[in-house]
Amino acid sequence: MVKVALASILLLGAIIGCQSQTGNVVRNVIFGEFPSVVYISTPRHQRCLGTVINGNHVLTSGSCVMTNGAASIYPARLVQVFGGDLSATSPVVTRQTRTAEHIFVHENYRVNSNDNNVAVIRLTEPFHLPSNGIEEAHIRMRIVPQGHQCDVVRGSLTGTPVLEAYNVQIRNRNLCEQCCIGLFRDESNMCSENISIENHSILAGDPLFCDGELTAVANLLTTTIVQVHFTQIRFLTHWLHHQLNRTQPMPEGWNPNDY
Repeated sequence: MVKVALASILLLGAIIGCQSQTGNVVRNVIFGEFPSVVYISTPRHQRCLGTVINGNHVLTSGSCVMTNGAASIYPARLVQVFGGDLSATSPVVTRQTRTAEHIFVHENYRVNSNDNNVAVIRLTEPFHLPSNGIEEAHIRMRIVPQGHQCDVVRGSLTGTPVLEAYNVQIRNRNLCEQCCIGLFRDESNMCSENISIENHSILAGDPLFCDGELTAVANLLTTTIVQVHFTQIRFLTHWLHHQLNRTQPMPEGWNPNDY
């Protein structure tokens, strides 16, 4: 009887421990902490983020490189990418600035559902690598377990552009759709536990890193139940590989709202 009671206490403690969550803390990213993260400048002056896949290509969101309402893709020459020392107010030795040559938005990007909201920017000139300020992202190919602690990286919302990060805890994927009437049942999606910080706003495409590896990009942020939804990069590797070797531009006049 004593053994049964002890086992019950241990089981209850394990359940409580799994359900506990570390509070979210926003912090400035220190130099060299996320060297694959870059800023993307567009005519809308968003503070979009991207991640360096290789010296010639950057992954970001489709909505970042498209006009309001995602009616059309910006001309590549109007999109710039800044890598290196992102927190500096003026260019320094580690800063590298590049202009886009081609922009490839996922052909299955759907504006209403926000599915496949990703894009690849091909640069007119590759980043100089190796560099003390820029590094290619290491894509996580392993499953992220429930309760795992990861970092969301975002651009600061006010003031001087700096990178910020805050910790999130990965939620049971079977519970992700509870907030959104079943819109997130796709296996490539994952979500965070509720976020305790007041200003949790991020943009689609902001990266999630787990154990230092690029794991996912932000898909949608709910406002009722404070959770972030992500698309896992490992489910996009085939599409990514195709873009890195693509020779044809996006079809002229392509508009995801037509689908």
